Amino acid sequence: MQIDGITISALTREIERQVAGARIDKIQSPSYDCMTLSLGRGRAKPLLISASSRSARICLTDSVPPSLPTPTAFCMVMRKHLVGGKVVSVRQDGLDRIVIMRIEGWADASPADNKLLIAEITGRLANIILAQVDGTIIDAVNRVDQSRNRYREIAPGAIYVPPPPIEKPDPFDITADQFRAAIQRQSAQIQARAAYDEAKRGPVARKRRYSAAHLLSTCFAGIGQDHSEEIARRAGIGPERSPLDLAASDIDSLWVQFQDFRQAAADGNFLFEAAFDRKTGAPALLSVWGLSGLSDEYVVRRFASASEMIDSCYGRAEERERLESARRDIKRKVEARLARSLRKLEAQKSELSKAQDASALRRKGELLTANLHSLGRGPLRKDVVSVIDYYDPQTPTVEVEVDPGLSASENAQSFFALYSRAERAREAVGANIEATRDEVAYLESMLAMVEIAESESEVEEIVQELDALGFIQPRKEPGNGRKARKKRGRGAPMPAKFKAPSGHDMYVGKNNLQNDHLTMRLARAHDMWFHAKEIHGAHVIVRRRPNEELPDETLHAAALLAAYYSQAQMSSNVAVDYTEARNVRKPRGARPGMVIYGSHKTIWVTPSRDALSDALGLRAGTTSGNDD
Repeated sequence: MQIDGITISALTREIERQVAGARIDKIQSPSYDCMTLSLGRGRAKPLLISASSRSARICLTDSVPPSLPTPTAFCMVMRKHLVGGKVVSVRQDGLDRIVIMRIEGWADASPADNKLLIAEITGRLANIILAQVDGTIIDAVNRVDQSRNRYREIAPGAIYVPPPPIEKPDPFDITADQFRAAIQRQSAQIQARAAYDEAKRGPVARKRRYSAAHLLSTCFAGIGQDHSEEIARRAGIGPERSPLDLAASDIDSLWVQFQDFRQAAADGNFLFEAAFDRKTGAPALLSVWGLSGLSDEYVVRRFASASEMIDSCYGRAEERERLESARRDIKRKVEARLARSLRKLEAQKSELSKAQDASALRRKGELLTANLHSLGRGPLRKDVVSVIDYYDPQTPTVEVEVDPGLSASENAQSFFALYSRAERAREAVGANIEATRDEVAYLESMLAMVEIAESESEVEEIVQELDALGFIQPRKEPGNGRKARKKRGRGAPMPAKFKAPSGHDMYVGKNNLQNDHLTMRLARAHDMWFHAKEIHGAHVIVRRRPNEELPDETLHAAALLAAYYSQAQMSSNVAVDYTEARNVRKPRGARPGMVIYGSHKTIWVTPSRDALSDALGLRAGTTSGNDD
């Protein structure tokens, strides 16, 4: 997925059309490298500019991310110079991924007070720069000194210099002959590299693949890989084709599609479509020329505007990135605590093994007591004594180690005392083992809940639960203290809500707090309860009338929800138990999410995103429910 020069061209036209003449009302910073500008109340959507190395973008947005508790220094500089100013123009620098906004000062300000807001949407080197109209830099999100970049300096007082231009032909100013020459020249270079690899690496080089679908992105300015692949697909050239295999007719086909593409871009005749991975829902490809000929592993979605497409794709990617980061953080902490608990369990088992030898101590005491008549009343003066084992029908003579300074009776009492102590220890260790096993099971369930969490808020609920029970100490962050978490966590956890094709409401608890709230509070006695059998996962409740028989398709959909949001999400055949909610109860003192249930039935399902989407009647590739 890539924002290329052609996509920036579509974005620039759209942004200028909607924000030109609008005044900047407010500037916020959701993160240190992201800015949002509220432009003319009611006139335009907020403008988001991100210099994130993974999700750099510029677009109008429907949802402004929450701001940092304390604005960044760059945000304060932007507020000082831009709030109240009017957007005069928005333009692209050639076909580069650079957008330049000219902002006019207040009504009584001179033209010299005009400012330039420059967004460099250049991947990992992305930047947001505020400058005077003469190019003098006021400040930037990412300052760059000459020790890091000899070509240009990005710092207050320096003169703005754009990134070095890419030496590629302009796709809008090229003839058919120049097109063919560029393709043939690039193919020859690829052939030379392949030959070099073959000579240097031998047979290993043969495994390296060069795709003809990427030729246009390497030959011409402004065309990224996503658009290059789309043009190639329409020309009948798949990603498996090597540039070395292209015939003259293939190049002619590429030229025809290339002409159509550049004409559409020149006319502003855009068709905004993005492809999402069918299994994960992650955005994979985007195009301002539509998408065609994709495999079934993708789901294509059409958007009304370039901003909507970019905002959806990159916003979703950014959410996934934050979610994965939150997941990794909490998983690391839970796994560390789980490892400690497992070590403790092994130590307790070893202690129990020792304590289980207590019966031998009691037997020694009883043997000495039974043989008092032969051992006498005084000190034994021996380390070992021979006694008759009356517990054995054959009454053999056995040896017992004793304290020679004590009498037989005193030794017997000593063995009985040791036995009592060992028995108490065994009982205590046994109780400790059960508690540790419960702790291990609980932590394993939390790991499962982390895996099925689909939003930061769901991960945050898991963090709150673990923090409240003393299992973890969350990372110290602004606005992430215990008081802040309590404030954010007020109110009941809200399970996800789905609608069955039959019209029945279905609720899914995606963590233990939600499971507890759903099963113990929201569920009515006659509602139907579902859970993947003998594994950690979500509680699922289906609303129904008393004694109502649920349709088979509803039972199947609920079972799929329970299986999909469980440890068995990737399994091929999952057993799901279901029963009336009245049969589910929570043992006294049990941790959140832990329940037991009685009479039940079992249904077998194979969970997958597609199966779940079909069962719920959703658009293919989506599984998210709406919170109630």
